[in-house]
Amino acid sequence: MNPSRRRVLQAVGLAGFVALTGRTAWLQLVEGPDLTERAQAERTVTWVNRAPRGQILAADGTVLASSSVSYDIGVNQRLVSQYEHYVEHEDPETGRKTAELVGHGAAEAAAQIAPLLGVDAQELGARMVGDEPYTVIAEAVTPDTWRQVNALDIPGIEPDQRARRFYPAGHVAGNVIGFAYEGDERELIGANGLESTQNAVLTGTDGRGSVEIGKSGAIIPTGRYEEVEAVAGTSVRTTLNPDLQVVAQQAIDEVVKAQGADWGCAVVMEPATGKVLVLADSDAMDPADPLASDEGDREPRCVQAVFEPGSVGKVMTFAAALEEGVVTPEDAFTVPYTWAAANGQVFEDSHEHEVQYLTAAQVLAESSNVGTVQVGERVSDEARHHYIEAFGYNQLTGIELPGESAGLLSDWTQWDDRTRYTTMFGQGVAGTALQAAQVLATVANKGVRVAPRVIDAWIAPDGTETLQPSAEGVRVISEQTAATLTEMLIGVTQEGGTAEAASVDGYLVAGKTGTTEILTESGTVASFVGFTPARDPAIAVAVVVYRPGGTYGGTVAAPVFRKIALAAMHSLGIAPDPLVIAAQAAAEADAQVAAAPTTSGQTGGG
Repeated sequence: MNPSRRRVLQAVGLAGFVALTGRTAWLQLVEGPDLTERAQAERTVTWVNRAPRGQILAADGTVLASSSVSYDIGVNQRLVSQYEHYVEHEDPETGRKTAELVGHGAAEAAAQIAPLLGVDAQELGARMVGDEPYTVIAEAVTPDTWRQVNALDIPGIEPDQRARRFYPAGHVAGNVIGFAYEGDERELIGANGLESTQNAVLTGTDGRGSVEIGKSGAIIPTGRYEEVEAVAGTSVRTTLNPDLQVVAQQAIDEVVKAQGADWGCAVVMEPATGKVLVLADSDAMDPADPLASDEGDREPRCVQAVFEPGSVGKVMTFAAALEEGVVTPEDAFTVPYTWAAANGQVFEDSHEHEVQYLTAAQVLAESSNVGTVQVGERVSDEARHHYIEAFGYNQLTGIELPGESAGLLSDWTQWDDRTRYTTMFGQGVAGTALQAAQVLATVANKGVRVAPRVIDAWIAPDGTETLQPSAEGVRVISEQTAATLTEMLIGVTQEGGTAEAASVDGYLVAGKTGTTEILTESGTVASFVGFTPARDPAIAVAVVVYRPGGTYGGTVAAPVFRKIALAAMHSLGIAPDPLVIAAQAAAEADAQVAAAPTTSGQTGGG
């Protein structure tokens, strides 16, 4: 071979070597890490470790909402078809071990998994045959069962970890709790109630995991394995008394059914702390099956539904008059059936009667509209508007529930000739059952309004508790005015008052009936709001029945109050007052001795 040809061949060979070396170096140094990462990704299985959602608890620790982590088990039908099940045998003489193929494919995999799942092997096997990369064969499997299935080491059997929400108390406080649904990423998302407002707190932090597998689906022992554990969400302990909540829900459901009413609700709160012990709605939603309830029955009407308080509003009128010093309980008023104001507006009582001569205390006890406007006239419109707002109307209470209404109250400068009077007896102003309860709770708390709350504490996953302090109180009326008004409100539940049906054996009750016509539709709203024991109040209660068959709060709502209040006294361990028992017994004896039946003398809109 001539030298020139040899040199050409050498140059070509050298160039090829350089190119090959360069390509190899490029693959190793530049593309190598990327190719390695891509190859590793193709054989890596990843999963999410679901974080349990925090619990929602009653005040005594009763679980109202809880979560658990479970697994949906799926199968890669292509991989499981390649499964071979070998059983190892050992010769007792030689000690030699041999593997015997005892089954293969989906049928054999099903035969092993079915007993663990408690299902028929043939039916399971049929679901595992096909060409789908992922088909669910079991749902909501416990972690222990999944560990047993996973230990079989069958290729193509894959878990999908999920957090599921449970509501062990059923309908109890369902409208307060709300519900949670599964989002696009399988995360639980709160809707309605506390599940909604506390969603960020209840939601934990998901973990992650990954492992390398071979072509058969088996884990590569020397492959990369990573796992980050999930962090559970914070739990919420409410102020709700679960036993009392049950009593209230049953009582509300019974009166709504008996009266053919649209709905009803009840609130029980501690005047001094603002803690809400009961928020009960009729036809309460089951959080586990929210779609079974009408949309309106899924919301907490106690904080959302607005109505005119009617005669319950008279409490604010008398509070203003007493606080401003323009009336005393003994002041006398001439009360005809109808009465004309100076501006020509005419008002009448709910029952026709002869001209009566009543003290201010009797006007409130008998719920006289005519007497009330005579009292209210002594206070300026501006001052009365101030007191209505100070008692909590026209503003949010701040309770930790969604969709709360502030109510309706126009500025006093916009009141017309009639509205300036109707606001004296609870018309022309509107609010919620919670706001109505807040009015009487303020009187019960010696004139100081404390914002209601339904959350007592937040409990971190490690058990650390963060208590929610009571809101700072706002003084609305003086302690003396509150004491005077309390005595007047006791008269409402005594003989001759509009709410004798609200009296509770062994306990003094202070309260006020309410009856008002619904402006937007036919019917009335019947209510009773009160507190007990009247001179040392433990609870304030509001009962509202919307569009009942009956008319008056004294006959429709007051008996419900009585049932709830008596249950509350027993639940809270408050013993009856011996002096009250004696007085009630004496009054009953006098009534039995009387030759003729007594009448209540109702003259107002209670």
